[in-house]
Amino acid sequence: MNIYKTNKVNKIYNKIKELTQKDNIFKKETLIIVKNDLLKEEIKKTIARLNGISYNLNIKKNAIKSIYEISLKNPNIKKYIEKNTFSFYLETEKFILYNILKAEKLKYIKDFKSTKNRYFFASKIIDLFHHYYSKFSKLIETWEDNGFLCQEENLKPYENMQKELFNKLFEKQKNILNLHKKIIQEKSTKNIEIEIKKIIFIGNNKELEKKTLNSLEKIFDFEVHVLIFEDLLNYKSTLVEELLLTRTKINPIKYQALEKVDIELFEGENFLTSIKNNIIAKTPLSKLDDSFKIIEAKNQKREVEILVNQIVHSIQENNLKLNEIAITCLQEEFNEYLPYIEECLNKYEIEYSVLCHNNLSRGESIIALKRLMDLFISKNETISNFSRKEVFNLLSNNKVMKKFNISASELNYLIEFSDAMNISFGANNTHKESLKYDQNFLNSWEDGFNRFLMSEIFDEKYEEEIHKESIRFQDQEAIIKLITIVKSLYEDINYFKNKSYKVYEWAEIIEIFIQKYIDLEEFNTTDEYLRNKIKSFKNFPKDLNDNLYKNYLKEINEIKIEFYLFKIMFEESLEKEKYGIMYKKNGILIANYKEIEYLQKKEIHFLGFQKFNSKINYNNMNLLNEYYEYENTEKDAITTLFNLIFATSEKFYLYYSFQDNLSSEINTSKTINKILDHIQKYEKKFQIEKHPNQNHDLVYFKNVKENYLINYDLEAFNIAKILQNSKPIKFKQNKIQLEGPIKLNLYELKNALSNPYKHFYEKTLNVKIQDIRLENEIKEKQEEQIFNAIEIIYRLIKNSTLLHEYIMGKKDDTGEAIEIIKNHIRYEIQQGSMPFNIDQKTTVNDILKKINKLKNNAAKSLKTLSIMIKTKIKFCQKLKLNFQKKFIEFELKKDIDNVYKIENDYFYLNFVKKDYCSIPDKIKNEIDLYITGLLIKKEIQNFNSLTEIRINLESLSAKTTIWYHHKEIIIDDIENMLMQFAYISSYPTPIYQSLIIKILSKINQNNFSNCFENFIKMQIKNPSKAYFTSKAHERFLKTSEITLCDYYNRFKDTHDFKLDKNLLTLIEKFYIKFARTNN
Repeated sequence: MNIYKTNKVNKIYNKIKELTQKDNIFKKETLIIVKNDLLKEEIKKTIARLNGISYNLNIKKNAIKSIYEISLKNPNIKKYIEKNTFSFYLETEKFILYNILKAEKLKYIKDFKSTKNRYFFASKIIDLFHHYYSKFSKLIETWEDNGFLCQEENLKPYENMQKELFNKLFEKQKNILNLHKKIIQEKSTKNIEIEIKKIIFIGNNKELEKKTLNSLEKIFDFEVHVLIFEDLLNYKSTLVEELLLTRTKINPIKYQALEKVDIELFEGENFLTSIKNNIIAKTPLSKLDDSFKIIEAKNQKREVEILVNQIVHSIQENNLKLNEIAITCLQEEFNEYLPYIEECLNKYEIEYSVLCHNNLSRGESIIALKRLMDLFISKNETISNFSRKEVFNLLSNNKVMKKFNISASELNYLIEFSDAMNISFGANNTHKESLKYDQNFLNSWEDGFNRFLMSEIFDEKYEEEIHKESIRFQDQEAIIKLITIVKSLYEDINYFKNKSYKVYEWAEIIEIFIQKYIDLEEFNTTDEYLRNKIKSFKNFPKDLNDNLYKNYLKEINEIKIEFYLFKIMFEESLEKEKYGIMYKKNGILIANYKEIEYLQKKEIHFLGFQKFNSKINYNNMNLLNEYYEYENTEKDAITTLFNLIFATSEKFYLYYSFQDNLSSEINTSKTINKILDHIQKYEKKFQIEKHPNQNHDLVYFKNVKENYLINYDLEAFNIAKILQNSKPIKFKQNKIQLEGPIKLNLYELKNALSNPYKHFYEKTLNVKIQDIRLENEIKEKQEEQIFNAIEIIYRLIKNSTLLHEYIMGKKDDTGEAIEIIKNHIRYEIQQGSMPFNIDQKTTVNDILKKINKLKNNAAKSLKTLSIMIKTKIKFCQKLKLNFQKKFIEFELKKDIDNVYKIENDYFYLNFVKKDYCSIPDKIKNEIDLYITGLLIKKEIQNFNSLTEIRINLESLSAKTTIWYHHKEIIIDDIENMLMQFAYISSYPTPIYQSLIIKILSKINQNNFSNCFENFIKMQIKNPSKAYFTSKAHERFLKTSEITLCDYYNRFKDTHDFKLDKNLLTLIEKFYIKFARTNN
């Protein structure tokens, strides 16, 4: 065995290149063993770059299987393997240990009586043994030699118990240490040709695997190379000594190996490089720069905001590629930080890859299977009582709904039906009797269905005992579907009641149930995971060599169990196993810190560092915690941290944040304090960089600090830039010089007047912001949550000329209308706005009925609809205005849709989901129609009037509402609006149109001039509180949209803002016509 130790990750890759460059590319002569897929991909890319050509490297993660395959090449070892059982499959070993516990053959284990407790205890012990194998095989060796590690009396019972369990477990099967003993007894058989010539280990893989391969190397003609970072303890660094005060009590396994240590100082002049060299050679630290930082933030989200600001800066200023950056944290913190990371990176449209260890047991198909198995057996180990809640818990799962083609509306209908039929517990009376429920008190499913059928046969309406409105169920097809499913479920499950089968037989039975009741898709990660789990249990019990059927496993295979135990085994297996899934494969890498060891990066950002190495959980079940687990866990963590530092070339940043209820002394981890103390011995000016809670906080700009992180959040940066440039302490907005021509459409014009502050940021500063005045958006989103025909019709017909003409009676082609509806529903399903398993035929018919009703109602109330002519007005005007001694050109472009006419009278079709009747809503509609009228009058010479036809999709009615004669529409108001726009854009004004409308609803035309200015000033001085979002709103609002402050409230001094008199005059002149009259 050859062990190559270095301090530079690039030397490890160069060594791989050196070892593989003479390989025959058509054979798998070199086997590379790595810890994860990230390292596998990194090696492929780097070796391809170094060689200038890529080829298929033989890289694997599972060393045990490779050991097994090589061992079988030796005839004597092969006979040994064929004769003996080597399980090493968790479910098999747990089952074996469970049966040992059940038989109560153990001196120290008498307390586990229930099936569940026995199995979970067995599961924990097996997990523990595999942990021992992977890291501390010395412990198992000691037990095999009948020795003990613990000398302390209080620890001996725990070691005795574990040793006894180990001995019982391996009475009839062998473990990998037994295999190793057999291997070292064998003489060299180098005359046997094997394809593998070299095995390369990257990093500190399992000690036992290296030890076994070291022994196989002497039998066969191949070489083993271990490429690792040098052990930290060999550097004699004072920082390492500070961080690792304790040493392991048991020495690691020794190999007969040629060891080469290749340590060189790192090249470069930045501060990070000097830290690396200080660790390996105690060289002094260089001048401070921005290459290494410890950053303190107020909370987790703020950590991420600061991190992303830094990344944006690196990309913009240093031309850094995204794949040269990694974001990391502790595994236990990963899911807490990930939503913030994704939100902040998405804001800048930065690509990223996430290695996410997902617990796939939360997938739809697995939840469906769990609910199905819950019907098999209840908590008291008997068949479920088939309560209404349990049945609908299963039926409401998307995978079950899709299997039986149940729509959301159909499901709600069936729930109503079961409620009306008073169905409670039990599939039928026989089942109900076995559950010992009062026959007169509760209805079973069969009772409910019978009552429904009787009412249908005798045409009676079912009424409950307490008088309510009679209920009549029309969708008999759906009810029969429900009857069939429940009856089938009960009969299928009841067949297996109180029966016992072998484990693999239960797996086959469950597979049949899945095929019958759950829809599994081809390209679905969770569904594939479930299939593989079923397949694994169908092959139960398993040996490492799948082709051999061992006697001991045959004994295990003959054991029959009840479904309750199988359910525990299967669910525990689903929960335990977590898959690492890579979402996307480009951009910034996001993964936990142990996954990115041995990767080369220019920047690494480590989040949540306050919890690094701060707490080790003790557990008396785990002997190693008491003995030497703490020291090894501590060493592993610190070693990985320094390996990341060594593999980073330009920037390494540690971030941490406080818990609100703890003091800073408790919050800051010992690791952070020790790193800080060590650096300050050399460079006293080095400090933790502490950040305020807002990106635009003035603390960033009070003093110019060298290498201090200034934020690169565009929105905040523009705000901060204005703040920074202002000489007075209070923020005064500077006027912006407008450049022309300024292009506007109707929507932008209305939007600029409705929300001038938002428009200023988006159009003048080119900063995209989330509008925080969300009242209208919340109204719309709330309505969208309810899946109904009104919502579909609104999206369907608001811009469909063909349907407008159908509703108006200008066209009577029902077939064409149906085709338009069908195409729209398909589009909605593709967009995810409608359930994929919706009954399309029923939905089309429902929508068509409503549209036909709307058509009939409209024809009755508005006789002239059918003779109106469609008019498409293409508005295109260029206007020059003299604004503050400078001419500005505005270019207005907009096609005005949904406009019809009769001679010179124009009609605007306004489709609304429902009629908002409040005065502010009416005023808003008047303003919007007036602006539309202005543009029509500007473009059309023979313009007489404009009328709004409000088509209400809730009441399915049509009526005329607002009407303007051409004389009421003052053409000069176009210039007025544009002048308002110029003032607003050049000098952003914190006045929302919604505030003006509130004022208009409170004052009348007679006292308008006196009151208006006072009301506006009051609004600026005392701005309205932002919209408060409840928990219900959070269902459809992103976290980033939920805020408690207006944009202009960020600056207290805007409350002192003085209105420009000219702007005030323009606003008054434009809006007075919309104030209420005295009567």
